[in-house]
Amino acid sequence: MTSLQTRLFGLLATSWGILLIYFYHSSRVHKYLAPDFHHLILFGGIGITILGTYSLINPKEKKSSCDHDHHDHDHHHDDCGECQHDHQEGHGPLITTLLTIAPLAIAMNFTQDKLSNTGLSKKGLYEAPNISNSADLPPFTREDLEKRVPRNEHGEFELRMITAYYASGDHEIQDIFDGLPIQLEGRIAPEKINNESGNRMRIFRSIITCCAADLQVIGISMEFPEGSTRPADQDWVKAGGILTFETIGDTVFPLLKVREVIPAEEPYSEFRLRQ
Repeated sequence: MTSLQTRLFGLLATSWGILLIYFYHSSRVHKYLAPDFHHLILFGGIGITILGTYSLINPKEKKSSCDHDHHDHDHHHDDCGECQHDHQEGHGPLITTLLTIAPLAIAMNFTQDKLSNTGLSKKGLYEAPNISNSADLPPFTREDLEKRVPRNEHGEFELRMITAYYASGDHEIQDIFDGLPIQLEGRIAPEKINNESGNRMRIFRSIITCCAADLQVIGISMEFPEGSTRPADQDWVKAGGILTFETIGDTVFPLLKVREVIPAEEPYSEFRLRQ
């Protein structure tokens, strides 16, 4: 490998290392990884950058000890036991570097760091709650609920999205929560279930255990009064109202009958509290 090739591959490694460090210091890493894994990105980026920088400033050319003529197409490699030269096929190091860095730069500039409505649907936005996943349910009495869950200025319980979502999977929890004044915080998406009148939207949050590949989306339908102001798709909001339940087919879904929806600031990390 020539010194130029070493420098090109060092440039490639350095670019990847800088990218990882950038992701750590920016808010973008929070869209893809749970907080426990953020420091791995930093340490990996620093290590790759050091290795790449070393190759850039201190390349070592690997010289061949083979004396045979490379232009003689009839020679046999067995005649040169010490041959260390590279018989390369395909792209050279310059093309390989460009083919890696160019798409990387384009992706960095144009990626929106969020799922489309189609992607949200595939991650479970409109699926019915599965009671087997409802280990994070709240207390089973109204008294415990009032002691542990804070209320807003309107007297509405500031309920976690995952709590309201899984409440529909248990009849005992439904009895406690049915008619409960609550406030939910989340992002807005269109409603595709039981929305013939067009007066519904869906509020959702994302759950992530490790990385974006295992992301799950949970959502609750919101029914707006006639003439009320509607938020825009993908807005972050706080929605206050009455929690009820409806049966569609054989499945029970939670439904928030909206009193008011106000804008909310997007959290530091959507996955930080697994809501």
